[in-house]
Amino acid sequence: MLTITRPVMVKVRVTDNYKKSLAMELRQTVAKLELELQQIEYQTRKLQEIAKKNPGAAEAALAQWEQEKQKRLDTRLKLLDKIKEVGKLENGSEVLQGKVESFVQVQVGDDWNRLMSAEIILEDGKVAEIRGS
Repeated sequence: MLTITRPVMVKVRVTDNYKKSLAMELRQTVAKLELELQQIEYQTRKLQEIAKKNPGAAEAALAQWEQEKQKRLDTRLKLLDKIKEVGKLENGSEVLQGKVESFVQVQVGDDWNRLMSAEIILEDGKVAEIRGS
């Protein structure tokens, strides 16, 4: 007999509470990005003022701020799309939340596929089911 680690998929069973919670979390992340974008805009305006006086000094920094701004705008757009997708999730369906590790004992003759196919199903923050233990 041998003890090994195996991956365990953690899935969430979709409920109205899950959809509300996920949408709220995504909205909070969007709000944080909005604040970061405001800060980038402020910094960009300051750099533009410096660039008027000394064009060479602020050029590289302005380009970098524009890249940062674009990254956040792209992320914001993706998050807004995810918020729309949350509303389309069907109650009772399962979505992957992550992966953890567990220990399992292996013996000669064990079904490898069964040993390696463990899942934990969460519903409203509680373990609702353990599959493939």
